[in-house]
Amino acid sequence: MGIYSIKPLFQKSLAPLKRILVKWKVSPTAINLLALLISISGGLAIYYSQYYIILLIYVPFMAFIRTALNALDGLVARELKVKNQKFGEVLNEFTDRLSDISIFSAFIFMPQVNTYLASATLVIILTNSYLSILSKAAGGKRQYGGLVGKADRMIYLGIFSIIVLITSNFNILNYFLAFISLATIITLIQRFIATKGELYR
Repeated sequence: MGIYSIKPLFQKSLAPLKRILVKWKVSPTAINLLALLISISGGLAIYYSQYYIILLIYVPFMAFIRTALNALDGLVARELKVKNQKFGEVLNEFTDRLSDISIFSAFIFMPQVNTYLASATLVIILTNSYLSILSKAAGGKRQYGGLVGKADRMIYLGIFSIIVLITSNFNILNYFLAFISLATIITLIQRFIATKGELYR
């Protein structure tokens, strides 16, 4: 379910860029850090869009670039046969969570957005990611399934940003956050059930 069902096709589309990065021996760590910087810039664009709404046009591009970089780091790591891949996985997950915080914390400080809703959404997203990682730590596999994942969130973020840009109605962001919260709770339940089923085999 979710965008992860077409992940192989998306990775295949990134093959030309992957070959360039491998040729230049760009480290997965550099890709992770670039994704984090892109996410921070996206969070700033979201926050300052209340003053300069045109900044919202950048958000879909940010969302796509972050998603692409998140896919590329693993592909490049395998091609370069990077040592300490376990630590690389830790760094990848850590920067991913920082990226989520950088993007979604922007909503908390926007007067047009319900602070409690924005805060709850961020907590739910981080809890869902934590459960996914915990599954692997307990001896199962890293959970990617469910209704919405990281890539799905980025797609919906891009769509809602364009809608706000067109309508100039920032209240729409509350509906976006409510949708993401509900969908992520469903995803969390799905991943919890999947983890339990796998670990009880």
